[in-house]
Formats: sequence, structure tokens, C-alpha cells
Amino acid sequence: MKTVLLCLAVVFTLTACGNKKTDKGEETLDSAAVEEKVLLEQQEETPMPMFLYYMNPDYMQVVYWTDFEEPKKTDDNAEYFDQMHLNWAQQDVILRHAEGYTKMLLSDGKMVDIKYVGELLKNPDGEDMYPGELHSRPSIPSPGLQFAFVNPKDAPKRDYNYGELFVILHKDYLDSRKQLKVTYYDVEKPLPQTVVKQMEKKYNMKATRSVLTSKIGDRYTYGSIQFAGEYKNAPKDKNRDYKKALALEVLMDGDKVYPLEVLGYYDEGECTWNADDGGEYFPTGISAAFEGPDGLELCYEHGAPESRTVGIAYVKDDQLVRKEYAVYHSMIDEETPLWKKDVAKLQKLYVADDPHENKYHKLSKYRWIDIDNDNNDELWMRDKDDQHGALFTVNKGEYQLIGVETDKLHASFLQPQNGKGYVRIVGSAGGPSVYTQLFALKKSKVVERFNMLEVEGNIDEASLNGKTISRSEAADYLDRTPDDWDVYIYWRNIEE
Repeated sequence: MKTVLLCLAVVFTLTACGNKKTDKGEETLDSAAVEEKVLLEQQEETPMPMFLYYMNPDYMQVVYWTDFEEPKKTDDNAEYFDQMHLNWAQQDVILRHAEGYTKMLLSDGKMVDIKYVGELLKNPDGEDMYPGELHSRPSIPSPGLQFAFVNPKDAPKRDYNYGELFVILHKDYLDSRKQLKVTYYDVEKPLPQTVVKQMEKKYNMKATRSVLTSKIGDRYTYGSIQFAGEYKNAPKDKNRDYKKALALEVLMDGDKVYPLEVLGYYDEGECTWNADDGGEYFPTGISAAFEGPDGLELCYEHGAPESRTVGIAYVKDDQLVRKEYAVYHSMIDEETPLWKKDVAKLQKLYVADDPHENKYHKLSKYRWIDIDNDNNDELWMRDKDDQHGALFTVNKGEYQLIGVETDKLHASFLQPQNGKGYVRIVGSAGGPSVYTQLFALKKSKVVERFNMLEVEGNIDEASLNGKTISRSEAADYLDRTPDDWDVYIYWRNIEE
């Protein structure tokens, strides 16, 4: 059932297509399905542009949108089998032609060299991964085709952590296409009133909003129109028996206007096209444009709060037509996984800090916390009794111990400040003595280590980065540290 549900919302959606029987009882595909097969054969000859999900140079993938094993027809999937198989076949074409995808198109229109480096199907624990999802953290892999830059210096300069979808191109495609420059409008502009009025007349509806999004080459412009009310002339669909809202994607070529209908839901005066869109249609972005043997070809991405849809658009019979590659589910607020293979490694690092004592304590629960606010979590672990624990940094899958908790020394945190975060481990050193460790982190690395012993509330001795400092220097250091950070503590058991 999971596979069926995924295939209903992915590449080459054929909800209006189905098998028909001839007089002899033979099954034959209807015209729309035949067209899809023709397109698939064309792609075998000239592989079309694809979309690569990029988070950093170590995480750049064409993420699979459907199962990577060829589906088999069963009684349970018979109704959707043709759709499923076409989805898989399109994905399989990309796999078989992967080595030919040698160019990546950056946001400024520049092309850089890339190379195919392999297929990823299993997570670090050796388990199959679910396709069709774009994860929010580099630590969470996806199934798909992995790529790398030929020259690492070509990596896009980015100051945020979430992933982007970039167009990648096959060498055979580039041999027969001319790239067109895509210019985006920085300030929201409406479509020309002549175009809006023309579409209002065509659909007999009132436009409430229009957005001009981009200019393509020296000839085309692109945008969208949103209408009010119910679209009463919407095509009938027995599988989707609800009132429809209407928006248009619009390609303009001089005086020619090519619309594409995008149906949404209409209910009690409210229109919606995507979850949490607030009644506002989100315009589609043109990622790349090419002039090919049969005319204009547009690579598009339609973003929404919980999904990202990618594909190719072109003009046919005076209409703008889109062929979806995939409707990806955008995963948000994901927790960084703690892979089973890493648990033993972390326990070993903890024990190595004090082999005689720590070997008796098992780290059995954990939580992630971004101590230095750099979008890369640190790991805090404890035993089941909350008496012993350890904190770790992690960089590209490599863990380093920050410090340990004992039955007398426990951790707390200071507010992140100026790119630094702070872990404080404090407790009794016996009698009237209190021992303090303070670790400053920056970009997920420990950059300062402060140690101090107090006796009856007075500083007795202190050190910074292994060097002894005076009592006044220690006091000054503490005065410069930020306020306490009251972190909400919740734990996840490793066995879960």
C-alpha cells in the first residue's frame, strides 16, 4: 500500500489514463499513456534534464521518487500498475544514463562540471530507505544517485542549511539545445492587464492576483494568475468529487499566451492548492530554459510548505503542458538520527576518558542540541539513572568527546553568543570545594577549555586551554561569558 500511495503522487501522474480492451479482449494503453511511452523512448535517445538535491558537496543526489526495484503486477496493484511501471521506468532511464550527466546549472546560469559517483540505497545501518522525501538535515541520507564536483571549488556559496534543487544536464541533451537566460524579478509585479483580461474572458472568472515571475531569453515571460470562486467548468473526475479552484501558469510569447490550468480545492469561499498555502497560489519557478528541436523546454520547480514538484514544461496545441518528474515530500523539523553503528563507537570514546570508572556505565539515552547555533547538532548522552553521561561534537559523521558527567558533576549550558556556544560541567570536588569545566564551541568544534577549582566560594586555581591563569584572569573570563540557557530536556532511549 505504501508503494501505491507514493506512485499516485509522483513522476508522470496518469490519473486520467487506464487500459482499454479491444474487441478481441486485448489490453491496450489509451492515448495519454501511449504519449508517455513515446516520451520515455525519446529520453532513452536524449536524456532530459534532471533535478539534483544539494545540501553540501558531500550530499548531492538525484533523489529517487519511487521504488528502485521494477514493480511486479499483483491483484493489489493491478489498477495502478501501468502508472507504477512508468514511474519506475523513467527513474531507471536516469540510472542507466547517470554517467552522461556531466553539467550542473547554478543559480546564476553558470554551468559547472560534475561526475556520477554511485548509487545509494541503504542508510548507515544497512536498512532500505524510503524514496520521495527531501530531508532537512545532511545527516539523513536519501536513496538515489550520488554526484560530486569535478572541481570542489565550484561548490555553490551558501549561508543556509536546507537543501536546494539544481538542474543537471546530460551531454547529449546539451548537444542539441541552446540555453536561454532566465531573469527573475526581484520585486513582485503583476502580469500585463491585457493578459489578465484575456484569461478572465477565456475562463469567465475574476482574477484576484497575478504575479510576473521571470523573463526567459529575449522573447518569453512567465507568471501565474489566481482566480476567485469555484471553477465550475473544471473537467469531471469521478475520483476527485469536490469543488475546484483555479490558478493558471502562464507563458507569454509576444502577443501569444499559453496557459496551464492548475486545479485546487474550493470550499465555502476559500481556495487552496497546497497545504498551508493560506489561500494563495504559489507561483512556479523556472529553474532553466532551453530552445530545442521542438521549441521551448522549461525546467520548473513548484515549491509549497510541505512539497516540491519538479519537471519539464513545453508548449503543445497552444497550451502550456507539464510533465512531472516527481512530487517530493519536504521533510521539516526532522531529528538527527543516531545510527546504531555509532552507539558502540560513542560508548568507547566515553569509556576511554576514564576506563576504570566509565566501563561500569552504559550510555542508554540521548538528545541532540545545537549548542553553538550553527545548524549542526551536538550529542548529549546519559545512562538510565541520569547519573553519568557524555557530550560529543559531530562533524561529517566523526564524533569527538567534549566532556563527561559523573554522579557529582553535571552539565548545563550558556546562551550562544558571537558564534560560540558553551557547555558547563559543575559539581562537588569534596568538602567545600567545587570544580567547574567550561567548554566553548564554535562551528561544532571545541575552541576553549576552561577549568577552575573553588574553595569556600573563592577561586583557588584555574587554567585556560591547558595553561594556568591567575585568579583575576579567571574571574574576568567568567564575567565575559553569557547568561545561563534553560534548555528543555527530553531523552530518547537508544533501544527505541
